[in-house]
Amino acid sequence: MTGPNQQPPGGDVPPSDPTVQWWERPGPDSGQPPQQADPTILRGDIGAPGPYTAPPAPQHSGANPYTAPPAATPYQSGANPQPYTGLPYQAGATAQPFAAPPQYPAQQWGTPPRPPSSGNKAVWWIVGGAVLLVGVLVIGLIAFAANKADETNPFGPNPSEWEGDYAFQKGKNACDLIDLTVLNQWSSTRETTTHTEREPSEYGGGGSYNCDAKNQDSGRSGTGAKISLEVAFKSSYETESDYSRWKGYDTKTTGKDYDHGPLSGLGTEAYYAYEQRIYGSIPNDYIYVVAAHDSNISVKVEIEVDKMGSVDKSTLRSAAETQVRKVLTALKK
Repeated sequence: MTGPNQQPPGGDVPPSDPTVQWWERPGPDSGQPPQQADPTILRGDIGAPGPYTAPPAPQHSGANPYTAPPAATPYQSGANPQPYTGLPYQAGATAQPFAAPPQYPAQQWGTPPRPPSSGNKAVWWIVGGAVLLVGVLVIGLIAFAANKADETNPFGPNPSEWEGDYAFQKGKNACDLIDLTVLNQWSSTRETTTHTEREPSEYGGGGSYNCDAKNQDSGRSGTGAKISLEVAFKSSYETESDYSRWKGYDTKTTGKDYDHGPLSGLGTEAYYAYEQRIYGSIPNDYIYVVAAHDSNISVKVEIEVDKMGSVDKSTLRSAAETQVRKVLTALKK
């Protein structure tokens, strides 16, 4: 064994040179002088000319001899790379076409269809019923229009239901239809006069006139006289004429002081009703009613006289009948 500053014997560098380490001294087979060796490389003789001798294979003791390692795989250093045969893209191999995924109908990727609902049957029943109802209404309207084909507006009012031989006169004062001076034969002093006019409806007819006038003399026993007029035209919604209602009320009472009966020569039908109330110390009350009906008009005139003593019944009847005829004449078409 040698020391740290010694080298094995056999070299060109004197062992006594303390500046040269043993690893810097050339071996027996080296042809490179120590002065040319790179002091930073342990084996300066690597790369020098001359064959390289591999170290002897290690020996193993025991029954199993040493087995050399297998040949290098394609990924080991120093081995020749082999082409990979497991993929379609091998070196020199023909590229295979790419298989596209299967196509599916567009419906599978959109909104799924709504399953059939049992409620659709009810909807169709409702729609069918509505269509049937509309059809019935249309047929009814056609029939209605056919019945009124001779009118200007078949869907408008039907004046034939209330029109007749008499007509309401707009702007006419009801008290102008009669002669109020008829009261002067019993009393000459006018006390009150009132009147109302109601025009007929465009879609139902009707219409009316009303007038009330009263004369009254002064004093406790002064004579008084009143006249009232009622005129009513037929309407489409009436079930009974005004004449029929008046007659039922005016003729329902009978007895000693009551009298009533039919009249001729006034319209198609007419009646009279008479009533008297006799008192001992106050004026007696006499009432005479004449009413008539003709075509589409009903007219009623009532005259009442309060007087101490008696009143001629025939005079009352004549005055009332005259006023009814006057009204019928004034409103006749």
